[in-house]
Amino acid sequence: MYIGRMASFTLECRCGERYHVDDSQSGRRLACRRCGNQLEIRRPSEAAQGLPGWVRKARIRRKSRASQDTTKPVSAHPITIPRTFRWRVAAVLGWGYLAFALLIAALLWGLGDRNALGTVLLFMGRWVFLLPLLVLVPLVAWLRARLLLPLAVGALIVLGPVMGFRTGWRRLLPAPTGEHLRVVSFNADGDRLPGPMLTAELDRWQAQIVGIQECGEALSAAVRALPGWHVHVSRDLCFLSRYPIREAAVMDRSGLDRIKQSEADEPGGAGYVVRFLLDGPRGPIRAANLHLETPRKGLEGLMSGNRRRMSNNTDIRGIESKLARDWVTAGSGPLVVLGDFNTPVESVFFRDRWGDLTDAFSVAGLGLGTTKYNGWIGARIDHVLTNEDWHVDRAIVDVQRLSDHRALIVDLTLLAGAR
Repeated sequence: MYIGRMASFTLECRCGERYHVDDSQSGRRLACRRCGNQLEIRRPSEAAQGLPGWVRKARIRRKSRASQDTTKPVSAHPITIPRTFRWRVAAVLGWGYLAFALLIAALLWGLGDRNALGTVLLFMGRWVFLLPLLVLVPLVAWLRARLLLPLAVGALIVLGPVMGFRTGWRRLLPAPTGEHLRVVSFNADGDRLPGPMLTAELDRWQAQIVGIQECGEALSAAVRALPGWHVHVSRDLCFLSRYPIREAAVMDRSGLDRIKQSEADEPGGAGYVVRFLLDGPRGPIRAANLHLETPRKGLEGLMSGNRRRMSNNTDIRGIESKLARDWVTAGSGPLVVLGDFNTPVESVFFRDRWGDLTDAFSVAGLGLGTTKYNGWIGARIDHVLTNEDWHVDRAIVDVQRLSDHRALIVDLTLLAGAR
């Protein structure tokens, strides 16, 4: 006989943790060691009467009379304890931020340059989507630390798909055999880079190909006077090469000049694109230097309530991107395209027109790769693109801030089997 032996039963917390107790502990409270929830110890029949109607009642296993053994403790069943108010608030905050991050990423990649909302997301300071974490992290840690996990996942989504953070893992791989060269793309913002400083920067970059956009008159004159470089200057584009320039062709933009950007008859688009054929160390190399239309005109129109100007600007940028792609990829052989695209990689224009080429920073860059600064807003709109004849070894954004842009420096290897 088991006279005096207490009947045991099981408590189950919402987190799934179970505890075996007996009647001697009835009426006491137990803190869950996994989630910290307070469990009130009550027998199944008592708990079912005390729980609110929305809580699932304990399910009691019924045994047949033949299988009942009065000498054993009463077999009890889990009591499900309702989640506390603090748990529910933490869940709403944690999972709500994760859902918010997923929504922003979907809008950015799905609507970028398709409509006004997507374009604003492309060119705004996307770091603002991390600001809620300043409040959410300490609050959720105080309410229920386990729900910091969805906050962490949401933060990674904002840093990665939204802000464009790159891990740079490819630079850890050994470079393949082949001809190595360095290319640099830099928007000089007019004549802010004087001639003597340009010479010093070229010595520091140690590049074989340099494309400069917004190359002002004084800077163009300094470029033409550089010894040891093959130079081509057209409009605001300056191109410098250590390899001889066999051919240079400027894209016809007369059609773009006829497009009116606004009611003020402002000519539409920059659309400055020059392609080159260079005498490389192992044969011809195709290269291109370009500067495409800025979205600033459209965003300014949107801020002033002129949605038509925003729509026209977006249309022009799409047309320019298609014309530029068709122009620079004519021919065959190794291809390098560098310049100020005025378009982030998430844009539908960039993905549709240039997505089959390799974006150097996307595959071999570390960090956000911001090349354009406008106060507290930064964007990665300067790119170096290659075809399959190249391997991207490394891509970095220059630490020197020489204008409102920073130079993009890319190390490439011309693969041994390149045609």
